Amino acid sequence: MSAPLPQSSPRGLSGTALKTLACLCMLADHIGASCLEAGVLLFPDAPQGLFSLDLVLRLAGRLAFPIYCFLLTEGFVHTSDRARYAQRLLLFAVLSEIPFDWAFYRDPFYTAHQNVYWTLLFGLAALWSVDYYRPEGEHPSSWKGIACALLFAGCAVALRTDYDAFGVLLILLLYRARSSRTGQCLLGGVVTCWEITAPLAFVAIWKYSGQRGRCSKLQSQLFYWFYPAHLLVLGVLTNLVLT
Repeated sequence: MSAPLPQSSPRGLSGTALKTLACLCMLADHIGASCLEAGVLLFPDAPQGLFSLDLVLRLAGRLAFPIYCFLLTEGFVHTSDRARYAQRLLLFAVLSEIPFDWAFYRDPFYTAHQNVYWTLLFGLAALWSVDYYRPEGEHPSSWKGIACALLFAGCAVALRTDYDAFGVLLILLLYRARSSRTGQCLLGGVVTCWEITAPLAFVAIWKYSGQRGRCSKLQSQLFYWFYPAHLLVLGVLTNLVLT
């Protein structure tokens, strides 16, 4: 049994528009983290202006993760095959790991930090747990569901995934507050305010129309492939071009 859905509106941002915005913000963030912070800013004679550019890119990038967490909760509710959804996240978590390590740590087998697909996978597993163990006709999950969700949050910490337990808990909170888009956005804005610009993501989420929008099968696949593909390109730039 899923949480009740807020009323949708044909006007506003579609799911496809939110995904596009998240991809652009993530790209800006990763250009700063990889090409600049792991690349040219390591040189002692790096231009001072690049430090300001890096700050702008990184601040813009803070909007991406809350949007992805929100979209995951929407995907969890609307998917017809949760197992396939989880398998897809697992596949891209594995495919993204070497490009992630290479782009940000200049080591294709860096083990101290794992990519964000793992966080999203653990978040999906946590949602599945609380939904599976929810007593029939009751909204709150049972202690078994909560215990399983906390276990998956612990897995994110143990593997040192991007945003680790915070990411998993944010996904759970956004799912729990789905009955009110306003409440969901206010809660999300408060929880993410430790990153100065992250709450701005909930301005876009508040304008979500509740509609998927135009998205072909090819576009849907490209949204998944964008993460490992752009990391691979950034890895090439940072390690082979900007050295």
